[in-house]
Amino acid sequence: MFNTVLPYRLVQRNRNPGGRESWVYEDIYKFFVHSPSSRRKYLVEVHAYPDHLYTVDFYAKVHDVNRYRLRTNQRAMGRLGGTMLDILAGIVRADPQARFGFLAAAMVHETSDFKTKRFKIYVKMFELKLDPARHRVVVRSESSSIFVMPVAVAAKASLQEAIIRRYERIFAETF
Repeated sequence: MFNTVLPYRLVQRNRNPGGRESWVYEDIYKFFVHSPSSRRKYLVEVHAYPDHLYTVDFYAKVHDVNRYRLRTNQRAMGRLGGTMLDILAGIVRADPQARFGFLAAAMVHETSDFKTKRFKIYVKMFELKLDPARHRVVVRSESSSIFVMPVAVAAKASLQEAIIRRYERIFAETF
């Protein structure tokens, strides 16, 4: 599972010269998932912050305020996850000290942010596919937050906590 990588491409890079959020630039990728009954476009937004911090958001392109919370019923999580991991691998090749923060959005029917269904899937994906000798997965179940960082960074508890606090501020300005 998570072995299939769908063809994707970088659509654009946006700079943030003194905007209201703290990211430096944003890369937007797109790819398509085909099923017997549909063809759906997905967008991946990678926000780069100072100090090698990145956030990655992906969603089906729909005109809905709940776009992060919707299910597409395409049964494509393996292909979506494989494509996301390939995009992350490209970022790590360009920036070996990259650290990633994810919020696993609750589905529309979920009433709590505690260990959402997506959180459980994403954690499993990272645990299966990331090399534990190079990256550590740190989770916060109460907020369904996932952090992926190099082992050398994660081994220093004070640095790890400082990074997680920084991500909490980033998540607060975004959501």
